[in-house]
Amino acid sequence: MRRGLFAWLLAAGLLWGAVVPALADTADELAGQAQDALSAGNTDKALALLTEAQAKDPRNHRVQALLGRTFLQRGDVRAALEHCNQAVRLNPEDTSSRILAETIGQFPLPGRPGREAAPAPPRPGALAGEARAERQALLARGPSREGQGPFRLLIDPGHGGVDAGAPGSGLRESDVALDIALRLARTLAGHGETVAVNLTRTADVTLPGWARASLAAFYDADLVLALHAARVPEPAAVGVGLFTFGREPSDAVAAATVRLENAAHETRGQSSGRLGGQLFHAAARRAAGAADTAQAARAAGIMAASLGQASPLPVRPPASGPFRLLDETDAPAILVEAGFLSNPADASVLAVAEKRQALADALARAVLAVATAGRSAVSP
Repeated sequence: MRRGLFAWLLAAGLLWGAVVPALADTADELAGQAQDALSAGNTDKALALLTEAQAKDPRNHRVQALLGRTFLQRGDVRAALEHCNQAVRLNPEDTSSRILAETIGQFPLPGRPGREAAPAPPRPGALAGEARAERQALLARGPSREGQGPFRLLIDPGHGGVDAGAPGSGLRESDVALDIALRLARTLAGHGETVAVNLTRTADVTLPGWARASLAAFYDADLVLALHAARVPEPAAVGVGLFTFGREPSDAVAAATVRLENAAHETRGQSSGRLGGQLFHAAARRAAGAADTAQAARAAGIMAASLGQASPLPVRPPASGPFRLLDETDAPAILVEAGFLSNPADASVLAVAEKRQALADALARAVLAVATAGRSAVSP
């Protein structure tokens, strides 16, 4: 009898106001639906759900974090930075949003030339002062702009922040990688008609492996150069190494380098959290696959031939191995060991600013050789 009366009242609309609030989704439930939409790459649906969720609960840190990722994937970096910062203010333990905010904030934001976030406090290191100077010189030239050049290069200085990388002869790998990356970027900035350059970091900040891999899609890179200077326990690890992805290591040096770099990649990715690595990577990556691997191998061959005698360090033949970073990166990607800090001769060269500049100049010529050959040189 009561069940029949309830059904009649509901049908008559008399209980509608009482039932609808119970059926309405909460902000957290809407955020969960938006996360599923982001994972499927549907940013329109995610944004609609998150806008509704924000109206219900403006102080929900999960909603703000997902809004940051949604706007980032839609290319609105200013809105992405605003929501990531808001997420961190609401939840200081949201490491993923903090990392994304630091990454976006390294560069002048679109629409306000010359504006940039305050640089992160420098960590102690032999090259800290030089890296700051190079960073300022690079940023003074302004960010890369759409149409600046037909070939888009993303430079990824390895390690950084809490991950100093390999020690060697008083040098930290993160400092060496950043210094050479900034020198390379500044040299290539003078060839803006040929190459448009972006970097994953321009300061000593922590950047997990999943973020490095996903930024290739964000910048729509034609080629990614991941710069390192590892300490590899292999006597044959000498000189500049150009490594691409392969299912099995091509030689002993590649095998030793894979073990070292993959261990670091794992460590950096552990702090990504449920709103970080898996979500951002799944939504941004566009299935690189075998085509990118073949393109990277062709580019590595061109670079090795171009480096030749211009490099202050000997150049190893291109090699390959199952590097996680290269496998996950949505673009042709090359891991460049700009010398090995485990080798005393390499370390002595990398300790000299003029030699690092010479190496950056040689790498710039190699990149220009790839870019001048055109995308057809790194296409199937």
